[in-house]
Amino acid sequence: MAAERSIGLIETRGIVALTAGIEAMVKTADVQCTAVQRVSSGFYAAAVEGSVASVRQALESGTQAVRQYGELRSAQMYPRPHDVSLGVLDNGTRETLAGGSRDRASGTRKGS
Repeated sequence: MAAERSIGLIETRGIVALTAGIEAMVKTADVQCTAVQRVSSGFYAAAVEGSVASVRQALESGTQAVRQYGELRSAQMYPRPHDVSLGVLDNGTRETLAGGSRDRASGTRKGS
């Protein structure tokens, strides 16, 4: 990841609030949603990537939308993350978001 790139994370209670947050983030800033994860029962998290300024703007919009539709548990920005940090986030979700689904047992993409 280039030095000017950044990661933003939001964690919400409820999928509706998370969806509203993601929608607001990708519509108001030049960011890509790179991960969505169920954290625990009823709690979900999403990660976006983009420039530092774009992620900052996306998190502001996303947190407002989440609060309108549900409960914001946390929001955090990681400017210029180290490549090792990115590896922690990359659990196969990037491919799933790009299209298709994964067979959880084998880790292979269905339909490939």
